[in-house]
Amino acid sequence: MARTEEILLNLLAVPIKEKGFELIDVVFNRHGSEQIIQLFIDGPHGIGTDDCVAVNQVAQEVLESGDRIYETCTLEVSSPGIFRKLKTPEHFKTFTGRRIRLRMQQKIQGVKNAIGSIEECSDKEIRIRLENDGSELVIPFSMITGANLEPILDF
Repeated sequence: MARTEEILLNLLAVPIKEKGFELIDVVFNRHGSEQIIQLFIDGPHGIGTDDCVAVNQVAQEVLESGDRIYETCTLEVSSPGIFRKLKTPEHFKTFTGRRIRLRMQQKIQGVKNAIGSIEECSDKEIRIRLENDGSELVIPFSMITGANLEPILDF
């Protein structure tokens, strides 16, 4: 996570949690001269528009009371969506048994990108069953460069 995102995550996580939501991810983007702070939140019953508005108000209050650098930023709050990113051991534990997509720094047993289901998760590593051949991989969190839920969409 980039330094700006980490600072914002640490600044906003507790006030957002006090409102009953989990701050999943923070992304800081620049589009030309415009700076955008994207907050991705989740709640026990999913996320609706009113939830995004409530979290936006909390975040605005926190950002306005702190560093002036965020004054000119546009704040966006949304759900993490069905392809939700998984970043912490807690995220992986929550979705044990679910289908995910992983990207790793380097190959483990010949695999660098994988789709499979989370079989088990500890604070240091996960074990997934690969979808393509049924084999299992044990992957340290330090080796994961990206992970997200990967639901099967039937139309």
